[in-house]
Amino acid sequence: MERKAKVAVTTGRTGTRVAEHAGHVKFFKIYEITEDKITDIKTVEVDEGQTLHDMLHRHPIDFTGHPLEDVQIILTGGIGMGAIQKLFSVGKRAYMIAEKYSDEAIDKLLAGTLQALDPREHHHDHHHHDHHHHDHHHHDHHHGHGHDHPHDNEEEGPEKDNTGN
Repeated sequence: MERKAKVAVTTGRTGTRVAEHAGHVKFFKIYEITEDKITDIKTVEVDEGQTLHDMLHRHPIDFTGHPLEDVQIILTGGIGMGAIQKLFSVGKRAYMIAEKYSDEAIDKLLAGTLQALDPREHHHDHHHHDHHHHDHHHHDHHHGHGHDHPHDNEEEGPEKDNTGN
């Protein structure tokens, strides 16, 4: 980590628990870290229209005057790839984490043991606590036979929907 960094964790009002949905969170616990030590902690509330969802839909994306303006790292329980990429484009790295408590996440970050999860594996399954076997890829759309009969793949989705609805 940089010698000096500001890390924001998405939280609820108390700043204790890591919030699941980064886009609509109104509270962030911001840790100022210098030389791998926490030098300041504050919980901030963003105003209406200042959630990450709102900020990332502006053109251009501009955090000037926003509580997260000088934050380099955002830790959250849930965020999509699009939001991660947009934040990266303005110099902020966002990571999805399994930790439930903001202080625990920061302690692990400082110790170098914090694991970032792959947002594409998330699927909004908030009761799935074992984040260590993500080798179940459901993205296998090349079934290998080349000539499927149309009724074999009924559940496969939109390209078969010729109903006119």
